[in-house]
Amino acid sequence: METHFEISLNMKTLKGLETYASFYLGTDQLFATRLFNMMQGEREIMKNAIITVDLTKKEDGIPFTLAALYCNCEHLAYNIKIITKEIFKKLNLEENKLL
Repeated sequence: METHFEISLNMKTLKGLETYASFYLGTDQLFATRLFNMMQGEREIMKNAIITVDLTKKEDGIPFTLAALYCNCEHLAYNIKIITKEIFKKLNLEENKLL
């Protein structure tokens, strides 16, 4: 059974909620949770939110949403910066461990 974690960016459209980007976080749940907790946004359900960011666990291709944030454009910009920075650090630290 293969399990991995993702952060997905979703936007409310006339057709419903559409996922327009996804970040693969690997298999480390602690890393995925820590990264998601660093992100900005509202954790309470907001029906009028246009942008949501989800932490998803995928087991054998089946997605399970673990947490969600409701974001504005400023939150989203900050969150993408944090995701990129933390993934960069993780990938480079893992590479250095192998050397």
